Amino acid sequence: MRIYISADIEGVAGVVSRGALSPGGFEYERACDWMTDTVLVACETLRELGADEVVVSDSHGNGQNIRYARMPDYVSLVRSWPRPLGMMQGVEVGAYDGALLIGYHAGATSLGGTLAHTMSGEFFHEVRFNGQVLSEAGISAALGGHYGVPVLLIAGDDVAVAETRGLLGDIAAATLKTSYGFLSALTAAPGVAHQRLREGVREAVGLIGRAAPFVIAGPVDLQIRLRTRFVAEWLSYLPQVEQRDAFTVGYRAADVVAASRFLQFLTNARTAVG
Repeated sequence: MRIYISADIEGVAGVVSRGALSPGGFEYERACDWMTDTVLVACETLRELGADEVVVSDSHGNGQNIRYARMPDYVSLVRSWPRPLGMMQGVEVGAYDGALLIGYHAGATSLGGTLAHTMSGEFFHEVRFNGQVLSEAGISAALGGHYGVPVLLIAGDDVAVAETRGLLGDIAAATLKTSYGFLSALTAAPGVAHQRLREGVREAVGLIGRAAPFVIAGPVDLQIRLRTRFVAEWLSYLPQVEQRDAFTVGYRAADVVAASRFLQFLTNARTAVG
C-alpha cells in the first residue's frame, strides 16, 4: 500500500491564530511540532495497516514546517516552493492507493472556519474551476483526480470537514477542532485529536478501491476573484488573462495541472528571488 498525504497547518488541533502560521510568530515553533506530531500519527497508523511507503507534502507557508529529522524511513517528504502542483506535488510520481488531506481549513468564501482562506488570504478572494468554487481541499482533490488518486480522508476543523465532504461525498473524516470563528476554536487535546485521526485513517484505508477520484476534465476555465482591483488590472496585461470585472480575472487552462501552474505562478511570483 502506497499513500499520499498533503498536510497543512491551519486545521491542526491547537492552531487558532495567525501567530502560529509563520516563522517568528507566537506559537509558530509549537505549531510546527503539533503539525509534525499529527502527520506522524497518520503515517504510523498507515504503517500499522500495511503501508509500504508514505509520501508527505509539507503544504503550508514556506513548505518547511514539518520536522524532517523526525520522519521514519518509509516516509518521503516534499518540501519548499515553488512547485507546479502546489499542495499536491509528488502525487504525480508512481501509483498511489489514495490521498489524505490533513490539517486543512475551509475555503475563503465559507461562512465559517478558523483561518479560512484559499491559497492566499491576502491575495485571493475566490477560486473557481469551470464555474465551481473550490477550496484548497477541492483543488487538491482535483489534482489528485487528474492522476487517478482519490482523496480518502479530510482532517481539520468541523467547517473544513463538512465543506470537503459536501464536495467529495462520504469520505473518511477526523474533526480535530470546532470552529467558533476566524480566530477561535474549541480544540481537542492532542491525545484526543490523535485518536480521532487514527480512527479516520483506519476508515480511510477501508475505502481503498471504493472511493472515486474527483476529476475535472479539461479544458479548465480558471476564474480568480482577487482582493484588490490593481492586481486584477495588472494581470490583464498578460495576453492569456481576461479581466472579467474590477476584481476578477479568467485564465483558460488545458487541464487542472495547467491551472495549478498558473495559480502557483501568481502566489509565488511576489516572493521569487534571483
